[in-house]
Amino acid sequence: MQTPAPGTLRILHLSDTHLTGDGALHQGTVDTTAALEALLDHLGAVDGVGLVAVSGDVSEDGSPESYATVRQLVGGWAAQRGAAFVAVPGNHDQRAGFRRVLFDGHVLGEGGQELLHTMEHHDPSVPVRGQSLVVGRRVVTVDTSVPGAGYGEIGAAALEHLRAALAEPAPHGSVVVLHHPPLPAPTALHDALKLRNPGELAAVLRDSDVRVVLAGHYHHHFAGSLAGVPVLVAPGVANDADVTGPYDEETALVGTGALVVDVAEDGSLWSTPVRVPRPDADQRALHLDAETSARIAAAAGPA
Repeated sequence: MQTPAPGTLRILHLSDTHLTGDGALHQGTVDTTAALEALLDHLGAVDGVGLVAVSGDVSEDGSPESYATVRQLVGGWAAQRGAAFVAVPGNHDQRAGFRRVLFDGHVLGEGGQELLHTMEHHDPSVPVRGQSLVVGRRVVTVDTSVPGAGYGEIGAAALEHLRAALAEPAPHGSVVVLHHPPLPAPTALHDALKLRNPGELAAVLRDSDVRVVLAGHYHHHFAGSLAGVPVLVAPGVANDADVTGPYDEETALVGTGALVVDVAEDGSLWSTPVRVPRPDADQRALHLDAETSARIAAAAGPA
């Protein structure tokens, strides 16, 4: 991959690592730690990365051990390259374990500047929030998780945090990282687990200096826009959703991927999906029939 042009911020966008503290297989099929290690090894030759972002579902079980693994593997990969590292919780994460190891989710390397916002709260009911400046780009993480639920929502406090962060333009614009995408869901189960208030997010983004919103949750690469701002959904590290099957069923295939996102000084944007070659790719990693999907949706979706 070509080295980014001067003034371009190259972002390695990962999502849905679903790491476990005890090494248990995700959905009984995937060793997510091994998948993450293989992905980072595969991406080792990518030059010029200035920011590594993990857009939620960092952990499957919320254990401090799982967050320590992502800090060691992803944080270590970033540190070796002088890149900043940010992470945000998803619906499988638990704020207590996340904060214990990752604090507010912002760890800056040589390419970053002083942290502008530090963690203030240990209360699990308070959303994780962070803001930092990375080579002239303001990076804001927004916690869309709802404790005990699978769907996403940006509460009043998180919206105000984002609104305040974006009040003044950054030198080269802003990047927002969150878990639940403000885009239509690919399956009925994910529709029940989608972001409930994308309109409120759109109102904050409109006429702002945000260049891109990075999201996860759907375990498949998607691209769209909200309020004129590009929205990029990263492939899953844990598995790859099969979005071509029946809408009321949920199927995931063995597969691991990421996005390499280049943001130029003028706001131009390039996104390159990267997939790890593996001999067992495209085998079925998960399948939920319509009845099972509906039952999970009813339990995890809004009341």
